[in-house]
Amino acid sequence: MNYIVKVAILLYLCLEIIINQDIPYQQFLILLVIIAVNIFKERYFASVYLTIVTLLLTCAAVTMDFRFSILFALCSYDFMLKRIYVGVGVTVFSMIYLLRLSDLLQTNLLIVLISSLLAFVIRYGKEERERFKQTVDNERRLRYELEDTKAKLLHSSKEVANIAEVRERNRIAQEIHDSIGHSIAGILFQLQAAYKLHSRDQGKSLLMIEKSIEGLAKSVELLRDTVHNIKPKQHLGIDYIKNIIDHFGFCPVEFKLSGDINTIPASHLELLSTNLKEALTNASRYSHATKMYVQIEITDQYTRLYIKDNGVGCKTIKDGLGLSGMRERVRNVGGSLSISASAGFLIVCLIPKQEGSGIFEGSNR
Repeated sequence: MNYIVKVAILLYLCLEIIINQDIPYQQFLILLVIIAVNIFKERYFASVYLTIVTLLLTCAAVTMDFRFSILFALCSYDFMLKRIYVGVGVTVFSMIYLLRLSDLLQTNLLIVLISSLLAFVIRYGKEERERFKQTVDNERRLRYELEDTKAKLLHSSKEVANIAEVRERNRIAQEIHDSIGHSIAGILFQLQAAYKLHSRDQGKSLLMIEKSIEGLAKSVELLRDTVHNIKPKQHLGIDYIKNIIDHFGFCPVEFKLSGDINTIPASHLELLSTNLKEALTNASRYSHATKMYVQIEITDQYTRLYIKDNGVGCKTIKDGLGLSGMRERVRNVGGSLSISASAGFLIVCLIPKQEGSGIFEGSNR
Protein backbone atom coordinates (compact mmCIF):
# COMPACT_ATOMS: atom_id res chain seq x y z
CA MET A 1 0.00 0.00 0.00
CA ASN A 2 2.90 2.37 0.76
CA TYR A 3 4.23 1.93 -2.76
CA ILE A 4 0.86 2.73 -4.30
CA VAL A 5 0.41 5.97 -2.32
CA LYS A 6 3.94 7.24 -2.97
CA VAL A 7 3.97 6.28 -6.63
CA ALA A 8 0.64 8.06 -7.09
CA ILE A 9 1.97 11.29 -5.54
CA LEU A 10 5.26 11.21 -7.45
CA LEU A 11 3.53 10.25 -10.69
CA TYR A 12 1.11 13.16 -10.29
CA LEU A 13 4.01 15.59 -9.89
CA CYS A 14 5.94 14.11 -12.82
CA LEU A 15 2.92 14.34 -15.14
CA GLU A 16 2.29 17.93 -14.18
CA ILE A 17 5.94 18.83 -14.88
CA ILE A 18 6.04 16.92 -18.15
CA ILE A 19 2.87 18.61 -19.38
CA ASN A 20 4.29 22.09 -18.77
CA GLN A 21 7.82 21.14 -19.99
CA ASP A 22 9.46 24.01 -18.19
CA ILE A 23 11.37 22.45 -15.26
CA PRO A 24 14.92 23.72 -14.68
CA TYR A 25 17.67 21.19 -14.14
CA GLN A 26 18.04 22.16 -10.44
CA GLN A 27 14.41 21.22 -9.72
CA PHE A 28 14.71 18.08 -11.81
CA LEU A 29 17.79 17.10 -9.83
CA ILE A 30 15.94 17.62 -6.53
CA LEU A 31 13.06 15.50 -7.81
CA LEU A 32 15.44 12.69 -8.72
CA VAL A 33 17.07 12.87 -5.28
CA ILE A 34 13.65 12.74 -3.55
CA ILE A 35 12.65 9.70 -5.64
CA ALA A 36 15.98 7.98 -4.88
CA VAL A 37 15.66 8.70 -1.13
CA ASN A 38 12.16 7.21 -1.00
CA ILE A 39 13.16 4.13 -2.99
CA PHE A 40 16.11 3.58 -0.64
CA LYS A 41 13.85 4.18 2.36
CA GLU A 42 11.20 1.67 1.27
CA ARG A 43 13.58 -1.08 0.24
CA TYR A 44 16.57 -0.85 2.57
CA PHE A 45 16.39 1.57 5.50
CA ALA A 46 13.01 2.78 6.76
CA SER A 47 14.29 5.61 8.95
CA VAL A 48 12.54 8.79 10.05
CA TYR A 49 15.70 10.69 9.21
CA LEU A 50 15.15 9.99 5.52
CA THR A 51 11.63 11.43 5.88
CA ILE A 52 13.16 14.58 7.37
CA VAL A 53 15.57 14.73 4.41
CA THR A 54 12.58 14.44 2.06
CA LEU A 55 10.83 17.29 3.91
CA LEU A 56 13.89 19.54 3.64
CA LEU A 57 14.30 18.79 -0.07
CA THR A 58 10.59 19.47 -0.58
CA CYS A 59 10.86 22.86 1.15
CA ALA A 60 13.86 23.71 -1.03
CA ALA A 61 11.99 22.67 -4.19
CA VAL A 62 8.83 24.59 -3.22
CA THR A 63 10.85 27.81 -2.91
CA MET A 64 11.66 27.35 -6.60
CA ASP A 65 8.32 25.97 -7.79
CA PHE A 66 5.00 25.74 -5.89
CA ARG A 67 4.07 22.61 -7.83
CA PHE A 68 6.49 20.62 -5.64
CA SER A 69 4.21 21.30 -2.66
CA ILE A 70 2.36 18.04 -3.49
CA LEU A 71 5.38 16.28 -1.95
CA PHE A 72 4.31 17.55 1.49
CA ALA A 73 1.63 14.84 1.33
CA LEU A 74 4.45 12.31 0.96
CA CYS A 75 6.15 13.60 4.11
CA SER A 76 2.97 13.75 6.21
CA TYR A 77 2.10 10.20 5.11
CA ASP A 78 5.47 8.84 6.32
CA PHE A 79 5.33 10.79 9.61
CA MET A 80 1.83 9.50 10.37
CA LEU A 81 2.88 5.91 9.70
CA LYS A 82 5.64 6.31 12.30
CA ARG A 83 3.31 7.97 14.87
CA ILE A 84 5.45 11.13 14.71
CA TYR A 85 2.66 13.67 15.05
CA VAL A 86 5.15 16.51 15.54
CA GLY A 87 6.50 15.75 12.07
CA VAL A 88 2.97 15.97 10.64
CA GLY A 89 2.53 19.34 12.32
CA VAL A 90 5.87 20.63 11.05
CA THR A 91 4.96 19.48 7.54
CA VAL A 92 1.61 21.28 7.60
CA PHE A 93 3.15 24.43 9.07
CA SER A 94 5.93 24.44 6.44
CA MET A 95 3.42 24.06 3.64
CA ILE A 96 1.18 26.84 4.98
CA TYR A 97 4.16 29.16 5.40
CA LEU A 98 5.61 28.51 1.93
CA LEU A 99 2.25 28.55 0.11
CA ARG A 100 0.64 31.42 2.03
CA LEU A 101 0.53 33.49 -1.15
CA SER A 102 -0.31 30.63 -3.54
CA ASP A 103 -3.65 29.39 -4.83
CA LEU A 104 -2.42 25.80 -4.32
CA LEU A 105 -2.58 26.08 -0.51
CA GLN A 106 -6.15 24.87 0.01
CA THR A 107 -5.93 22.07 -2.56
CA ASN A 108 -2.60 20.70 -1.32
CA LEU A 109 -3.64 21.11 2.30
CA LEU A 110 -6.62 18.87 1.59
CA ILE A 111 -4.33 16.33 -0.10
CA VAL A 112 -2.02 16.37 2.93
CA LEU A 113 -4.91 15.76 5.29
CA ILE A 114 -6.23 12.92 3.13
CA SER A 115 -2.80 11.28 2.94
CA SER A 116 -2.39 11.62 6.71
CA LEU A 117 -5.79 10.06 7.31
CA LEU A 118 -4.96 7.24 4.89
CA ALA A 119 -1.68 6.60 6.72
CA PHE A 120 -3.56 6.51 10.05
CA VAL A 121 -6.04 3.93 8.70
CA ILE A 122 -3.25 1.79 7.24
CA ARG A 123 -1.25 1.93 10.46
CA TYR A 124 -4.31 1.11 12.57
CA GLY A 125 -5.15 -1.87 10.33
CA LYS A 126 -1.58 -3.13 10.56
CA GLU A 127 -1.61 -2.84 14.36
CA GLU A 128 -4.92 -4.70 14.48
CA ARG A 129 -3.47 -7.50 12.36
CA GLU A 130 -0.44 -7.69 14.61
CA ARG A 131 -2.64 -7.86 17.72
CA PHE A 132 -4.79 -10.53 16.11
CA LYS A 133 -1.70 -12.51 15.15
CA GLN A 134 -0.36 -12.21 18.68
CA THR A 135 -3.71 -13.32 20.09
CA VAL A 136 -3.76 -16.33 17.78
CA ASP A 137 -0.17 -17.20 18.74
CA ASN A 138 -1.00 -16.93 22.43
CA GLU A 139 -4.11 -19.05 21.96
CA ARG A 140 -2.08 -21.67 20.12
CA ARG A 141 0.59 -21.64 22.82
CA LEU A 142 -2.01 -21.99 25.57
CA ARG A 143 -3.69 -24.81 23.67
CA TYR A 144 -0.37 -26.67 23.39
CA GLU A 145 0.25 -26.13 27.10
CA LEU A 146 -3.26 -27.39 27.87
CA GLU A 147 -2.70 -30.49 25.76
CA ASP A 148 0.61 -31.09 27.52
CA THR A 149 -1.03 -30.66 30.93
CA LYS A 150 -3.85 -32.99 29.89
CA ALA A 151 -1.34 -35.65 28.85
CA LYS A 152 0.51 -35.28 32.14
CA LEU A 153 -2.74 -35.58 34.10
CA LEU A 154 -3.73 -38.71 32.20
CA HIS A 155 -0.28 -40.18 32.78
CA SER A 156 -0.44 -39.29 36.48
CA SER A 157 -3.92 -40.81 36.75
CA LYS A 158 -2.66 -44.07 35.27
CA GLU A 159 0.35 -44.05 37.59
CA VAL A 160 -1.86 -43.47 40.62
CA ALA A 161 -4.14 -46.33 39.54
CA ASN A 162 -1.14 -48.63 39.07
CA ILE A 163 0.32 -47.68 42.42
CA ALA A 164 -3.04 -48.25 44.12
CA GLU A 165 -3.34 -51.64 42.43
CA VAL A 166 0.16 -52.68 43.53
CA ARG A 167 -0.49 -51.55 47.09
CA GLU A 168 -3.77 -53.46 47.20
CA ARG A 169 -2.10 -56.60 45.89
CA ASN A 170 0.65 -56.29 48.48
CA ARG A 171 -1.90 -55.75 51.24
CA ILE A 172 -3.92 -58.82 50.22
CA ALA A 173 -0.78 -60.95 49.88
CA GLN A 174 0.46 -59.84 53.30
CA GLU A 175 -2.90 -60.48 54.92
CA ILE A 176 -3.20 -63.97 53.43
CA HIS A 177 0.38 -64.75 54.37
CA ASP A 178 -0.04 -63.60 57.96
CA SER A 179 -3.43 -65.16 58.64
CA ILE A 180 -3.37 -68.36 56.58
CA GLY A 181 0.18 -69.02 55.45
CA HIS A 182 1.53 -70.03 58.86
CA SER A 183 -1.45 -72.28 59.56
CA ILE A 184 -1.11 -74.12 56.24
CA ALA A 185 2.65 -74.54 56.77
CA GLY A 186 2.01 -76.09 60.23
CA ILE A 187 -0.56 -78.50 58.79
CA LEU A 188 1.90 -79.53 56.06
CA PHE A 189 4.55 -80.37 58.69
CA GLN A 190 2.02 -82.46 60.63
CA LEU A 191 0.97 -84.40 57.53
CA GLN A 192 4.60 -85.09 56.64
CA ALA A 193 5.27 -86.34 60.18
CA ALA A 194 2.11 -88.53 60.13
CA TYR A 195 3.23 -90.07 56.83
CA LYS A 196 6.62 -91.02 58.30
CA LEU A 197 5.03 -92.44 61.52
CA HIS A 198 2.41 -94.48 59.65
CA SER A 199 4.57 -97.62 59.36
CA ARG A 200 5.73 -97.52 62.99
CA ASP A 201 2.80 -96.11 64.96
CA GLN A 202 -0.48 -96.05 63.11
CA GLY A 203 -2.47 -94.74 66.08
CA LYS A 204 -0.30 -91.70 66.56
CA SER A 205 -0.24 -91.16 62.81
CA LEU A 206 -4.06 -91.15 62.63
CA LEU A 207 -4.22 -88.73 65.57
CA MET A 208 -1.92 -86.31 63.76
CA ILE A 209 -3.99 -86.62 60.59
CA GLU A 210 -7.17 -85.81 62.56
CA LYS A 211 -5.50 -82.70 64.02
CA SER A 212 -4.36 -81.72 60.54
CA ILE A 213 -7.91 -82.05 59.22
CA GLU A 214 -9.22 -79.85 62.03
CA GLY A 215 -6.50 -77.28 61.40
CA LEU A 216 -7.19 -77.34 57.66
CA ALA A 217 -10.91 -76.77 58.30
CA LYS A 218 -10.07 -73.76 60.48
CA SER A 219 -7.75 -72.44 57.77
CA VAL A 220 -10.49 -72.74 55.13
CA GLU A 221 -12.87 -70.84 57.42
CA LEU A 222 -10.22 -68.21 58.01
CA LEU A 223 -9.66 -67.91 54.27
CA ARG A 224 -13.38 -67.30 53.74
CA ASP A 225 -13.42 -64.60 56.41
CA THR A 226 -10.36 -62.94 54.89
CA VAL A 227 -11.87 -62.88 51.39
CA HIS A 228 -15.13 -61.54 52.83
CA ASN A 229 -13.29 -58.69 54.55
CA ILE A 230 -11.30 -57.87 51.40
CA LYS A 231 -14.35 -57.82 49.15
CA PRO A 232 -15.81 -54.30 48.90
CA LYS A 233 -19.15 -53.59 50.52
CA GLN A 234 -20.53 -51.94 47.40
CA HIS A 235 -20.77 -53.88 44.17
CA LEU A 236 -19.48 -52.23 41.02
CA GLY A 237 -21.47 -52.42 37.84
CA ILE A 238 -25.03 -51.63 36.87
CA ASP A 239 -26.34 -52.47 40.36
CA TYR A 240 -24.07 -49.78 41.79
CA ILE A 241 -25.65 -47.10 39.58
CA LYS A 242 -29.18 -48.41 40.05
CA ASN A 243 -28.72 -48.38 43.80
CA ILE A 244 -27.92 -44.65 43.68
CA ILE A 245 -31.00 -43.94 41.58
CA ASP A 246 -33.30 -46.17 43.65
CA HIS A 247 -32.36 -44.32 46.83
CA PHE A 248 -33.18 -40.94 45.26
CA GLY A 249 -36.64 -40.16 46.64
CA PHE A 250 -37.14 -36.58 45.45
CA CYS A 251 -38.83 -37.44 42.15
CA PRO A 252 -39.08 -40.37 39.67
CA VAL A 253 -35.94 -41.04 37.65
CA GLU A 254 -36.03 -42.76 34.27
CA PHE A 255 -32.77 -44.61 33.68
CA LYS A 256 -31.45 -45.95 30.37
CA LEU A 257 -28.20 -47.81 29.70
CA SER A 258 -26.64 -48.56 26.31
CA GLY A 259 -23.42 -50.53 26.02
CA ASP A 260 -21.52 -52.85 28.34
CA ILE A 261 -20.94 -51.19 31.71
CA ASN A 262 -18.40 -53.88 32.64
CA THR A 263 -15.96 -52.34 30.14
CA ILE A 264 -15.79 -49.08 32.10
CA PRO A 265 -12.65 -48.77 34.25
CA ALA A 266 -13.39 -48.76 37.97
CA SER A 267 -12.01 -45.23 38.32
CA HIS A 268 -14.36 -43.96 35.61
CA LEU A 269 -17.35 -45.72 37.16
CA GLU A 270 -16.55 -44.16 40.50
CA LEU A 271 -16.30 -40.73 38.80
CA LEU A 272 -19.64 -41.18 37.06
CA SER A 273 -21.34 -42.30 40.25
CA THR A 274 -19.93 -39.31 42.17
CA ASN A 275 -21.11 -36.86 39.52
CA LEU A 276 -24.50 -38.58 39.40
CA LYS A 277 -24.88 -38.24 43.16
CA GLU A 278 -23.92 -34.55 42.97
CA ALA A 279 -26.39 -33.90 40.12
CA LEU A 280 -29.24 -35.65 41.96
CA THR A 281 -28.46 -33.71 45.13
CA ASN A 282 -28.51 -30.38 43.26
CA ALA A 283 -31.78 -31.33 41.57
CA SER A 284 -33.43 -32.05 44.89
CA ARG A 285 -32.28 -28.68 46.27
CA TYR A 286 -32.89 -26.26 43.43
CA SER A 287 -34.72 -27.76 40.43
CA HIS A 288 -38.37 -28.16 41.67
CA ALA A 289 -38.46 -30.99 39.11
CA THR A 290 -41.14 -33.67 38.94
CA LYS A 291 -39.15 -36.06 36.75
CA MET A 292 -35.54 -36.74 35.82
CA TYR A 293 -33.91 -38.67 33.01
CA VAL A 294 -30.51 -40.37 33.31
CA GLN A 295 -28.74 -42.11 30.45
CA ILE A 296 -25.33 -43.79 30.31
CA GLU A 297 -23.98 -44.47 26.84
CA ILE A 298 -20.90 -46.67 26.53
CA THR A 299 -18.92 -47.10 23.31
CA ASP A 300 -15.41 -48.20 22.40
CA GLN A 301 -14.26 -44.57 22.33
CA TYR A 302 -16.08 -42.86 25.20
CA THR A 303 -18.52 -43.04 28.09
CA ARG A 304 -21.32 -40.45 28.17
CA LEU A 305 -23.47 -39.56 31.19
CA TYR A 306 -26.63 -37.59 30.38
CA ILE A 307 -28.71 -36.09 33.22
CA LYS A 308 -31.82 -33.97 32.51
CA ASP A 309 -34.65 -32.70 34.72
CA ASN A 310 -37.87 -30.83 33.92
CA GLY A 311 -37.34 -28.23 36.61
CA VAL A 312 -37.19 -24.44 36.52
CA GLY A 313 -33.56 -24.10 35.40
CA CYS A 314 -31.85 -20.70 35.76
CA LYS A 315 -30.81 -17.72 33.62
CA THR A 316 -27.15 -17.71 34.63
CA ILE A 317 -25.08 -20.67 35.78
CA LYS A 318 -22.69 -20.06 38.66
CA ASP A 319 -20.28 -22.87 39.43
CA GLY A 320 -20.38 -23.64 43.12
CA LEU A 321 -18.37 -26.31 44.88
CA GLY A 322 -20.55 -29.04 43.40
CA LEU A 323 -20.31 -28.09 39.72
CA SER A 324 -16.67 -27.04 39.96
CA GLY A 325 -15.86 -30.37 41.60
CA MET A 326 -17.62 -32.21 38.79
CA ARG A 327 -15.67 -30.24 36.16
CA GLU A 328 -12.38 -30.89 37.94
CA ARG A 329 -12.96 -34.63 38.24
CA VAL A 330 -13.86 -34.96 34.56
CA ARG A 331 -11.00 -32.71 33.44
CA ASN A 332 -8.48 -34.82 35.36
CA VAL A 333 -9.27 -37.85 33.18
CA GLY A 334 -9.26 -35.86 29.93
CA GLY A 335 -13.04 -35.54 29.61
CA SER A 336 -15.46 -32.63 29.27
CA LEU A 337 -18.55 -31.43 31.12
CA SER A 338 -21.34 -29.44 29.44
CA ILE A 339 -24.13 -27.70 31.36
CA SER A 340 -27.32 -26.03 30.14
CA ALA A 341 -30.13 -24.45 32.15
CA SER A 342 -32.39 -23.05 29.43
CA ALA A 343 -35.17 -25.65 29.87
CA GLY A 344 -34.74 -27.43 33.12
CA PHE A 345 -31.17 -28.41 33.98
CA LEU A 346 -28.97 -30.52 31.72
CA ILE A 347 -25.57 -32.03 32.49
CA VAL A 348 -23.59 -34.02 29.93
CA CYS A 349 -20.38 -35.70 31.06
CA LEU A 350 -18.15 -37.16 28.32
CA ILE A 351 -15.14 -39.29 29.26
CA PRO A 352 -12.79 -40.81 26.65
CA LYS A 353 -11.97 -44.48 27.08
CA GLN A 354 -8.53 -45.26 28.42
CA GLU A 355 -6.54 -48.26 27.36
CA GLY A 356 -6.69 -50.83 30.09
CA SER A 357 -9.02 -53.18 31.81
CA GLY A 358 -12.64 -52.73 32.64
CA ILE A 359 -14.00 -53.32 36.09
CA PHE A 360 -14.33 -57.07 35.58
CA GLU A 361 -11.39 -57.73 33.26
CA GLY A 362 -9.17 -60.47 34.57
CA SER A 363 -11.90 -62.05 36.68
CA ASN A 364 -11.35 -65.43 34.97
CA ARG A 365 -7.73 -65.67 36.00
